[in-house]
Amino acid sequence: MIIRKAAAIFLSMLSLLQAANATECSLSHATYREPRSGATIQFRPTNNEPAALTTEVFSLIVPNTDIHLPSDITWTNGKYSFPVGTIRHTCTDDDREAGLEDGTGLCRVWDGQVYAFNAGGAEQLSSREASPAPAGLLLPDFGAIFTEWPDFAKANPDGSAWDAFSLTGCSDE
Repeated sequence: MIIRKAAAIFLSMLSLLQAANATECSLSHATYREPRSGATIQFRPTNNEPAALTTEVFSLIVPNTDIHLPSDITWTNGKYSFPVGTIRHTCTDDDREAGLEDGTGLCRVWDGQVYAFNAGGAEQLSSREASPAPAGLLLPDFGAIFTEWPDFAKANPDGSAWDAFSLTGCSDE
């Protein structure tokens, strides 16, 4: 329920400029920012990414650090396929013991379904790389998990994060 209320507030706060930017920018070049923590997501074109089901690749930039976390969005198989995002970091011994290491040799900070915010509300993210960037992204439970992640907490001791990111720009790369 709280996520739905946050989504409604987020949608009401989107400006017309962001909506215009969304139609001019493809998701593979979009930049998003989470307003409370300042975390930034920078997408890049997939260009020969190894996984066949990976449609989007991005880096999560951790505020007040030089840390850029490798991340991607893959699609599940089947009739009712949906996008699953994963944000990773270099594993610590504690991460390995907790079973967070995945097949990439890295450990998960966050993983979950990714939703797009558009004028009509939250909807499933498009699977096409050239699709227009939505006005915002919703990463459920990101805020709680990211706030407790040690590297963020150390650099931002009073910091917190939400689950919603808003479109802030478009790269030429």
